[in-house]
Amino acid sequence: MIKAVIIDDERNSRDIISLMLEKYCPHITIADTASDCAEGIAKIIEHRPGLVFLDLEMPDGTGFDVLMGTQPEVAFEAVFVTAFEKKFLHVIRCSEVELILKPIDKESLLQAVDLISARIAANSSKHRYEVLLENFNNVKHASWKLLIPTSEEEAHTILLPAVEYLEAHMENCMFCLSSGASVQAERPFRYYADLFSSLRFYQINNMQMVQLSNISHIEPGGGKIVLKSGRMLDITERRKKDLLSRMQHE
Repeated sequence: MIKAVIIDDERNSRDIISLMLEKYCPHITIADTASDCAEGIAKIIEHRPGLVFLDLEMPDGTGFDVLMGTQPEVAFEAVFVTAFEKKFLHVIRCSEVELILKPIDKESLLQAVDLISARIAANSSKHRYEVLLENFNNVKHASWKLLIPTSEEEAHTILLPAVEYLEAHMENCMFCLSSGASVQAERPFRYYADLFSSLRFYQINNMQMVQLSNISHIEPGGGKIVLKSGRMLDITERRKKDLLSRMQHE
């Protein structure tokens, strides 16, 4: 059995999560609930749960405050719950911590619970929460860390500035680093293309996205960009014009 605590300032959300867990997840037992950060921290310290459903924004703080008030003394797995898809999205996704959106639906909840249950059964590392809090406390995303789930037992951690470009590799995504090394993520290219689109990355064709700071120049007479490492990548004509315009305004 996995002991769980639910922390959310909305009574309706606490009730929905509780009812769904009771109905569909018999291996999860609800130890307690809380309606704000201070109460949530106290409940976590009291019950020492393996799983915490954690609202992102509450009257007296955020879910990150709860983590900072309990980790690493109580090393639980967390599922963030929020009605605001974009706020803190990059910080959470870059650290591979689970996030479900309100209104909470059965499929999203069960998917998160299945993944977390597997991590608990495998006694997986809680390093993702260290990465999460480091990124949250670092206002400059250029210094963020990125946790990449791989086919190996543990995820691979890299610095976001170390990514030269990423590209589709069959059903997965390949990260090509400035060092010349590469890491294959167990996630599709589209997942990261969507995640990085509002950061300083630019998709140059259907299969590749580059970090803007790694571009040396764009060949004036052809459909190529040249990276600082000397690598040359194809860029479509439409995207070339758009990229040139973007670079001129930065």
